Amino acid sequence: MQNKRVNLEVQPGEPVGMVAAQSLGEPGTQMVLGTFHFAGIASYAAIATSGLPRIIELLDAKKAPSSPLMRIMLKESYAKSFPKAEETAKRISEIRLRDIMRRMVENFAKGRILVILNQQAMQIAELTPGQVSAKLAKQLGVEARVGEHGNVILHTHIKNLKEVRAIAVRAAKTLINGIEGAGRAMVSQDEKTGEFYIDATGNGIDAVLDVEGVDPTRVYTNDAFAAYRVFGIEAARNVLASEVAKTLKDQDITVSDRHITLVADAMTASGTIKSIGRHGLVGSKESVFAKAAFEETVKHLINAAAFGQSDYMRGVTENILIGKQIPLGTGVVKLTIKNTQEHAKGRKEKE
Repeated sequence: MQNKRVNLEVQPGEPVGMVAAQSLGEPGTQMVLGTFHFAGIASYAAIATSGLPRIIELLDAKKAPSSPLMRIMLKESYAKSFPKAEETAKRISEIRLRDIMRRMVENFAKGRILVILNQQAMQIAELTPGQVSAKLAKQLGVEARVGEHGNVILHTHIKNLKEVRAIAVRAAKTLINGIEGAGRAMVSQDEKTGEFYIDATGNGIDAVLDVEGVDPTRVYTNDAFAAYRVFGIEAARNVLASEVAKTLKDQDITVSDRHITLVADAMTASGTIKSIGRHGLVGSKESVFAKAAFEETVKHLINAAAFGQSDYMRGVTENILIGKQIPLGTGVVKLTIKNTQEHAKGRKEKE
């Protein structure tokens, strides 16, 4: 263990940032430029964004990932019972009116909207027309009742075409059951442990934690901003690192964990999530030359001249730019040469 610890140590002056950039950048050129759909795999994770698009999404710190996912682990009594796990999934699964209806028929002359429900979808969601009617009346503030053939009729008491149409659009988006932002949820089973868990296609992790049967200590999301909002910056850092590592592993690319965590640390060191680019890490650098060397060269130099900014040349980029020795490797060491003649002369004077 002692030898292993010594081997893991980084020597003073080691260009860790440069090595990490090379370690991630080079294999990134070999990644597939697409999003996979693995046919035959009954899992939401099979349709998640992968490859280079996912890496770009993570490093650009996009606030809305294209494929948000949650893995919701359950408490012991629920994890061992499929009926209980399925019941929990139904409480979580986000169902809107558009998911359980066939179409809407708008009567602008009478200010009425007929919602023709999909009976099969209603049975799967275990909802009744009465429940849908009550939810629409409460959310939209209109009169709602169950009509013939189990359909719902909305009485808006408005005969303005534009306003009736606006109510119809709002009605289609109305949350009928489940948790806002949780997406569709389904039950899966771990092959090794045999326990049941829930996969959901959303990022409403804060509300999920309060659902009965959910183990709040084992809920995971691939959305770093959702983790930051609920659990804090350390959790966001861990999500960034684990998601980058997972994406690379899926492409059969091996990168040292130290390089990946260094990138995640750099993105979250300020206490917020910053992207890698001119609006994030590069844009927040103190050095004028470092920012100018990346993008918008003229803008940075003109602003520096106009406002009298100083550059103390402490970083790598700015020193390379002007041909000075960089403060890495042997450039870290500062040598002082002792003048022996002056030293001897000083000794004689003292004597």
